Amino acid sequence: MKLKTRYIILAVILVFALISTGCSTKQVQDPREKEPDTPKTEEPNSEPVVEPKSEPEETKNNPALVKANEAGQIMILEWHTIGEQEGRWARTYTNFRKDLEVLYEKGYRLVSLRDVVTNNIQIEAGYTPVVLTFDDGTEGHFRYIEQDGKRIIDPNSAVGVLKAFAEEYPDFGLEATFYINYYAPFRQKDSWQDKLKEVVALGMDLGNHTVNHKKLSTLSQEEVAEELAKMVKMVQEVVPGYELDTLALPHGINPKDINWAVSGEYDGTKYHNKAILLVGSGPIKSPVAKGYDSTKLPRIQVFQEEFDKWLNYFDNNPEKRYISDGDPNTISIPTSQKDLIDESKLGEKKLNTYN
Repeated sequence: MKLKTRYIILAVILVFALISTGCSTKQVQDPREKEPDTPKTEEPNSEPVVEPKSEPEETKNNPALVKANEAGQIMILEWHTIGEQEGRWARTYTNFRKDLEVLYEKGYRLVSLRDVVTNNIQIEAGYTPVVLTFDDGTEGHFRYIEQDGKRIIDPNSAVGVLKAFAEEYPDFGLEATFYINYYAPFRQKDSWQDKLKEVVALGMDLGNHTVNHKKLSTLSQEEVAEELAKMVKMVQEVVPGYELDTLALPHGINPKDINWAVSGEYDGTKYHNKAILLVGSGPIKSPVAKGYDSTKLPRIQVFQEEFDKWLNYFDNNPEKRYISDGDPNTISIPTSQKDLIDESKLGEKKLNTYN
């Protein structure tokens, strides 16, 4: 009886052992066995991380959103004397600085005259191009002074003010055209050549204002050619390869034939002007607008009354103002402005209209 009981106990132990071994083997060998889901614990006060979505380029430069109107008008501003006195033909250094501040705050950005006449305006979407010009090449436009034994640009000259402003507001730009006469532009006779080189090196431009500032209407074709070609030769001798290719008419008066001012030759020196500037007295049409003529570009003289008049005009008539779409390959306009466009002036640019 004892032996029988012993066998029964051994049998039970053997069965239990076999069951245990079988279960263990299944857990190890069956790769399809899934681990149970375990809840993930989150750190207290943690927020899910959301990657910021970058704004699509087409949204940032949406012409409708920025109210682009590249059929609008552009101001070419004109200064003469920059100095200590304020007057009809003079602006103080302080007021010149204020002029730049006002333009910047009202959303204007500097472009070169060349870029306007070649329809190559490149500024950020929503902003308006403006061109700065200075006639007569006076010392107040560009003066050197000595400081701590070194020659520096006078911060109270137009170039000095422009340079400092561009350093403070880089998005404003550093573009201007200085229309110079013969001889010794900017007056300081011992350094005028260096000034021509520095204007160009800074990214600004030189323009032709004739040798003697005569009324071109009183001159023959040969005399007109001499007045213009001698300036081209003088500048190229100082800045080799530089193209003096825009003209500010002395007194705003044309020669008897405007073509004499556009191109010609004197004593082996040729000239060709892409733009011819008048003295007054308003904004220009867009370079892609009907009626635009680069040989008859009006300017706005900067004395307080006149400057305020045109700033207020565009504030009160924003639909008249050129506003960039930010894309150099397109000309964007409201559909209502389409009749203003001369499509032959578009070149390789695509016309983009919106409602």
